[in-house]
Amino acid sequence: MNKFTDIKVVGFDLDQTLFEKSPEIDAAIQSHIYQKIAVYKKCSLEEGKKLFLSLYPQMSGREALVKLGIPDAEGVVQEALENADIARFLKPDKKVIKLLVSLKKKYKLGLVTGSPRATAIKKLEKLRIPIYIFDCVITGEFSKREGVAYKEWFSFCKKRDQTLQSNNFVYIGDRKMTDVDVPLSLGMQAILVNVKEEDHSITVPQYKSLLDIQEILL
Repeated sequence: MNKFTDIKVVGFDLDQTLFEKSPEIDAAIQSHIYQKIAVYKKCSLEEGKKLFLSLYPQMSGREALVKLGIPDAEGVVQEALENADIARFLKPDKKVIKLLVSLKKKYKLGLVTGSPRATAIKKLEKLRIPIYIFDCVITGEFSKREGVAYKEWFSFCKKRDQTLQSNNFVYIGDRKMTDVDVPLSLGMQAILVNVKEEDHSITVPQYKSLLDIQEILL
């Protein structure tokens, strides 16, 4: 695969991009989802759990919520990913840290995450990724789904380098809707990582591991 030749700024999602899921993280995320189901269905937490597990993992979490009639299923899953108490399960990955250090020598780095700022900082601390490695940090106070977070990222970098154009930015994440479709709609480039099954409906690079991005960026 050819290297990206016009990339000057590399942005990262946080959840399930700078770290992958584990059974413990899955359980914490699902607990958050059970609560949402219980509230909407006006049932007990245990009943909400039973409803969800009657469909998951035979189908994705989003698909299960749609089947249960929960509004904004994508948003519920995203909120669970970003706000569930998972920091205690996170561990540093020396290879990821080394990758970021190498990229920092070549590009401006950004973190664009849906997690609230305090939560994002806590996760980074657990991962032992120094926040100062990122030239720009945009957190959940700005919506990724609506494109506001990406516009803030672009604006921040543009103020420091007037030559930058949208195609000089690449965003790396794990979810098609928020991490690929939205940045592409703004003229940015995108890479999908931690992909279990390749999505043939999109043309951006897709990798099983975050570490594989060095193939085109380093």
